[in-house]
Amino acid sequence: MSINEHTFGDQHSDTARAGGDGSQAAARLLEMTARETDRWRADARTEAAGVVAQARDEAARLVQTAQEEAERLLSSARDEAAQLLNDARVEAYQVRQQTTALREHHEADVAHLQQVATEHRERLRRHLNEVLAQVDSSERGDGQ
Repeated sequence: MSINEHTFGDQHSDTARAGGDGSQAAARLLEMTARETDRWRADARTEAAGVVAQARDEAARLVQTAQEEAERLLSSARDEAAQLLNDARVEAYQVRQQTTALREHHEADVAHLQQVATEHRERLRRHLNEVLAQVDSSERGDGQ
């Protein structure tokens, strides 16, 4: 039995047993080896092309997934920013309302205090005029 009988079949072993020319057997062996090598290369190229295609498909899937995740994150960030902006606007409006109400209250207090001051001034003038009138009348009454 030949070493390569399991690979190349009985034909090679028959040639070697028949005592054929050694160079013909070597040439035949080289031809068969070349065919097998070409077949292995073709198989390897096919398998490599399949691996490359799978890797390319997986990379494309990963890129797609990453893009979808990025879009989802961007959309979420935009929504959150819009909500924060809206909240800030609402709070600013409330602060403006409170400030306006406080200012109006203070302006009303100032107006009231001005009114009270005016009334006190008028009362003090009347009282002073009354006192002066009494002083004048008492001087006229003492001087006569």
